[in-house]
Amino acid sequence: MKYRTAICVCAALLSASSAWAQDEEEDAPPPKPVGASSVTMYGLIDQGVEFVNNVATGKSETANGWRTGDGTATSYFGIRGSEDLGGGVKAIFDLQGGFSPTTGASRQGGRIFGRQSYVGIDGKYGRLTFGRQYTMRFFGISFINPFGTGAQGLTTLDNGIANARADNAVSYRYFLGDFEGGVNYSFGRDAVNGNSNVATNCPGQTSPSNQCREYSALLKYEGHIWGLATSYERNYGGTSATWGGLTSPDLTDSRFTLGGYFMIANAKLGVGWIRRVNEGIATPRSNLLWVTGTVPVTPFFHIDGMLAQLKYEHSPNKAVIEVLRGEYLLSKRTLLYVTGEHINNSGTLALAATTLSPVPTPPAGGSQISVIAGIRHTF
Repeated sequence: MKYRTAICVCAALLSASSAWAQDEEEDAPPPKPVGASSVTMYGLIDQGVEFVNNVATGKSETANGWRTGDGTATSYFGIRGSEDLGGGVKAIFDLQGGFSPTTGASRQGGRIFGRQSYVGIDGKYGRLTFGRQYTMRFFGISFINPFGTGAQGLTTLDNGIANARADNAVSYRYFLGDFEGGVNYSFGRDAVNGNSNVATNCPGQTSPSNQCREYSALLKYEGHIWGLATSYERNYGGTSATWGGLTSPDLTDSRFTLGGYFMIANAKLGVGWIRRVNEGIATPRSNLLWVTGTVPVTPFFHIDGMLAQLKYEHSPNKAVIEVLRGEYLLSKRTLLYVTGEHINNSGTLALAATTLSPVPTPPAGGSQISVIAGIRHTF
């Protein structure tokens, strides 16, 4: 009998001890998992049907056309990830490639990850990354450009809007509340051999001078009511084989940007300016000015508008665009849109109202209208 009583007492003590230990563990904060990592796949697919008029087809001949393409944003896929290194520091990477949904072909000069391809460290002292990545000019314009890298908008006036990236780059960004500052330096801004603004054959790297170098800097404030940003970027030329006219390191292409926005109720109004000096062309100095607005009509439907002008100094060359777009959200990830642009060229300019490839340029000094209706899905 005493033996059985002792066993019961011991069992009760062990049970109480176990319960106490369990309660203590539940009250204690969980240990921080140093080395925890995450990898995310993401992307965007945009596809629409476009009508474009007044396409130059020969000497004094024009035609209208229909075709398909991505209208509001360049389609892309990506893989990004991070690893917790402890102390508020993490390793990060991002691999992002553009593609054409119409054909499945890769973009950005045939690069697999032509939009971004970097690895780095992120923490309370800032973000330091290495690889192909956006220059600071991109971050100085994107927050006041609702048309982004789409086929219409600022991209039709400045082909660098959709291609503010550099190979072989070292980038540093620092965030303090609503403020941001950053610098970027590239040892060779474009290593792909081609004949377009995304493949200029300017690898640099081992050259002894400024050949194919790029540097840029950014200061930005982005608040709830208003925001302001300025950036500066300079691209150095390469060799006689470099596309775009920058055939020597002594020739440069520089852009100074300044812009901001303010909110009126739920509407966002923005204004921007790009002062460009491109020594690779006959009329190097130009000014690109724009005003833009985004107005939510309902929680599911909003309208974007833009008026912009590109003017070359000491030249009759000028282009003015009016852009209007409506987007209807079917869900958080899927939307329908209709977007239209009218462009009016002066002088010898023949800029098109769309950047869908092949670019359907109008006659020199002519006007053009592009209308695209489509669907966009993000994942």
